[in-house]
Amino acid sequence: MGRLFALISVLSVGLFWVIAPAPARASAAVDPLYSLSGTAVLAEVATDGRVTVTEKHTFAWHRPGRGAYLDIPLDSQTHVQDVSVSEGGTVYRRGPDAAIGVHRPAGTYGTACCDAGRHRVAWYFSAAPGSTRTFTIRYTLRGAVTAHDDQAFLSLPVWGEHWPQQLDLLQVEIRLPRDRDPGAGVLESAEDSALTVNEATRTATLTERRIMPGQARTAELAFPRGLLDADPAAAEMAFGSGSARLDRMRTSFSDPWVLGTIAVIGGSFLFLGGCALVSHLLSRRRAARSPGRGVHSGGSYGGYSGSGSSGGSYGGGGSSTGGGGGGAW
Repeated sequence: MGRLFALISVLSVGLFWVIAPAPARASAAVDPLYSLSGTAVLAEVATDGRVTVTEKHTFAWHRPGRGAYLDIPLDSQTHVQDVSVSEGGTVYRRGPDAAIGVHRPAGTYGTACCDAGRHRVAWYFSAAPGSTRTFTIRYTLRGAVTAHDDQAFLSLPVWGEHWPQQLDLLQVEIRLPRDRDPGAGVLESAEDSALTVNEATRTATLTERRIMPGQARTAELAFPRGLLDADPAAAEMAFGSGSARLDRMRTSFSDPWVLGTIAVIGGSFLFLGGCALVSHLLSRRRAARSPGRGVHSGGSYGGYSGSGSSGGSYGGGGSSTGGGGGGAW
């Protein structure tokens, strides 16, 4: 049984290697254009439900850099407004678009909305090898807060899955209104978001190191409805007390029972997939040995042809599946 499991594991890894796009397999061997030293995200929630977000991204350049971009993920209720880009005391000027991989005047930026469920911000500069540059992207979100009768919720993506480089350090701070009587409702975070809540200051903070490519982080925070206006213009209104959503938020993927269930389901799919692969290989071997049943050399049965997408050195933020992320060139 141990040998069978080992064989299935090896075959599964081999199958992934075969079907993975060539750029993904080769990325580890390519000298990176930059490293992501750190990202700091400050989100300030206003009483009308607006969320002002300030992101500071620090790039360490190994080769010359000409531009970078950020994809802010959106859903049907969330909208981005008032975008600005700056670097230190330099405020970037607004340009005509948000094209990536191009040369544009340094100190300019552009925005584009809303292809593939994202709002893109691209900015242009000239970075020398060995330099470290910190860029500040500021914007306002409308619809990111949902207000129930007693409870309000904020779902804030703070790191996107489409960044192609590891992030060394992520620091997040969320500030809630402090000049209101909270009334009913609780202030707490989802367990799996690792947010630390301070009720006295009405803030929530998160610190995480070494976030790998392909991983995303979203801050889920519940707070008292009384911190918002009676009719918050920039929040989504929902019926009920919000207790059902609060219960769902409290269900963490770190719970042992949840992890055990996921492990059992994942192991079952892996076992079935490995068995199917072994069966397919054996049937092809038998067919090849049988006279008159080989594969014809002149035809194509199934499959497809065509060129894959080229993400270049600026990474995977252009995925048609949407989601947040970013990159540089």
